[in-house]
Amino acid sequence: MRALISRLTVHSFRNIDHAEVAFHPGLHLVVGPNAHGKTSLLEAVYLLATSRVLRGSREVEAIQHGCDNASVRCELETSRTELRIDLARGKRKRAMINSLDLKRASDIMGRLPCVVFSNEDLCIVRGDPADRRAFLDLTLCQLYPAYLGHLASYKRSLEQRNALLKQASERYVADEQFESWEVELDRHGQAIRETRLEFLSQLSAAAAVTHAEMGPGENLTMDYIARDEVPAQDSLALMLSRARPMEIRRGSTLVGPHRDEIFLQVNGSEVRLYGSQGQQRTAALSLKLATIQVMESVIGVSPILLLDDVFSELDASRRERLLETARQHSGQVILTCTEADQAGRAMSQSAQIIEIRSGVVL
Repeated sequence: MRALISRLTVHSFRNIDHAEVAFHPGLHLVVGPNAHGKTSLLEAVYLLATSRVLRGSREVEAIQHGCDNASVRCELETSRTELRIDLARGKRKRAMINSLDLKRASDIMGRLPCVVFSNEDLCIVRGDPADRRAFLDLTLCQLYPAYLGHLASYKRSLEQRNALLKQASERYVADEQFESWEVELDRHGQAIRETRLEFLSQLSAAAAVTHAEMGPGENLTMDYIARDEVPAQDSLALMLSRARPMEIRRGSTLVGPHRDEIFLQVNGSEVRLYGSQGQQRTAALSLKLATIQVMESVIGVSPILLLDDVFSELDASRRERLLETARQHSGQVILTCTEADQAGRAMSQSAQIIEIRSGVVL
């Protein structure tokens, strides 16, 4: 089964006033000059898939200038289900499935499996540990609804415990107040780590094969490292209890999956520090292509692949590998580029061309 959109409607979102686009299975090229709305159209799909805006900005900034509201909605091909997200200034975003409100906008995740690759995804390789954790968490929230619940509960408990740590640096706080939150952190934190480790074992194997094909003679490996600042114990709760005096002095929780790291190495050297730009780009692309394959194997649905202006940064062999994997494992491919010929003559002739200029789909 493949994830397929049959129709996408966008209203007052980014620089698109109104657009309604029909989609078909296969490759779609969204073409037009830079800053004319190509990425906005792709971001509308991403918002419906993840409940998040693509470019890391505040959601209110996605509402078109001069408007109070924005909406994006799509119809899924296989089930005829309609997904919709509304944004409004001064209000929480609202998500709906077939006009029925969801309790949380994030509950829409998993309905439209999606993998996105853009130049900004190089931060997964080059950036801080938080960038790699965010990549894992966003993927896992699409795959496992329970993971989203564990992650949300863990973050709430972490905020409460950190607030207690800061209070304890100024006045006495009873152990019992800490223990209730530490039990919650233990429960949800262990589930987060177990799910991450299981997923990473699958991702690592798939990424190693893909990377070897694109970078002949190179071996990509991934290791998940717990960065707890106390020796490992039988439970996360016990480790938190032992670390508490040190954490009160520092004012933050130093034990748990919110500090963990994923080390990426090429031929035994950490690619973030020692990899060339080409190796870093290949590693990032390998991770995304592997994610497509693992998602398909886990949920039995081929995800939609969103590619935002990546061809200008990839050589011909990597472009070919990207599109080959996309054809095998993706439901639909939506790719932005300034000219259709960037995808190659053969691909552009078989693709649906969506031209957009000044925020208007032609």
